[in-house]
Amino acid sequence: MAEQWIPAYKAYEIVGSELRLTSMLRAGLLKAKAGMISSSSDEYARNPVRSDFWQTDRYHEFQADWQSGYCSNVIDGTTEVFLSGLTIELSGLLDSVPADQRGLLARSLSVAGDPDWIPALEARNLCFSVVNPMSASSWLMEQARLGFIVARAVKAEMKRAGHDDHCVWSEREWDVPVWFWEHFTKGTSSRQSWETGQFSGRGRSPNGSGELVLSGLYFHAPTLRRMTGHTDQDPTDEPQIVEETGRKGRRPGYDWFAATSTIWGKLFRNELQPPPENQADIEKALIDLLRVGDKEPGESTVRPYAKYIFEEYEKP
Repeated sequence: MAEQWIPAYKAYEIVGSELRLTSMLRAGLLKAKAGMISSSSDEYARNPVRSDFWQTDRYHEFQADWQSGYCSNVIDGTTEVFLSGLTIELSGLLDSVPADQRGLLARSLSVAGDPDWIPALEARNLCFSVVNPMSASSWLMEQARLGFIVARAVKAEMKRAGHDDHCVWSEREWDVPVWFWEHFTKGTSSRQSWETGQFSGRGRSPNGSGELVLSGLYFHAPTLRRMTGHTDQDPTDEPQIVEETGRKGRRPGYDWFAATSTIWGKLFRNELQPPPENQADIEKALIDLLRVGDKEPGESTVRPYAKYIFEEYEKP
């Protein structure tokens, strides 16, 4: 099972006191590792951090800055050890809280609970405003290949090719590198489930060949929303007017994600009759859709969105 390592300050917040945290580490109830260990003894200059590092010495003061992840101590009165980039295993922390709280705690420390990241399906739907929905999946993966959008998986597992699915390595909260999109998303040797967020493919990584499986894939929402011309507001099912404050007072704004998605749905179901023959027909459809009472967007307002839609609609 892949272990998730969380920053020291997060562990400190969960446990609530330095005394309790160091006691758990000293007793072996928790494991810790450091980004860098400096020690006069090779025995201590390795991960995971030895439990006797957390022993108290009456002659030397243990020092810790949990926020930055820095700790230092003197062991057996002679060996100085300095840690930086300290992280704590999550599984041990979860065992220390009541069972009914573990799921919520684990999610709060995951990309799945971070509002700046959205599930794969929601990320793909955001792209409907700039490309044909039938092309949204390939467009989004191409942006990832170019490094323009970043993704993170709750879990990643590499299985060695030809070795009965033997797991070579696994990680939690894995930042997906560009080489995954370049080598593990080819049509004939990969699968993408946007609904469940599971992506898998066979290819070559910097550490060898095999099948790489990502579970719980999320995309960085602020980056994607900027790329697709959306605000940071959550999309709604139906187009709505929202009030936006401008320099000259309040003016009506619109949920363009919902509006363009609705137009694509009507095109797909052949509900726009007669079928649009030019961009002006799409502009009219958008205006009709967004009209509320005597308020409606002008042609110049809907034109950029209509242009995206009609250009994709015209493609063979």
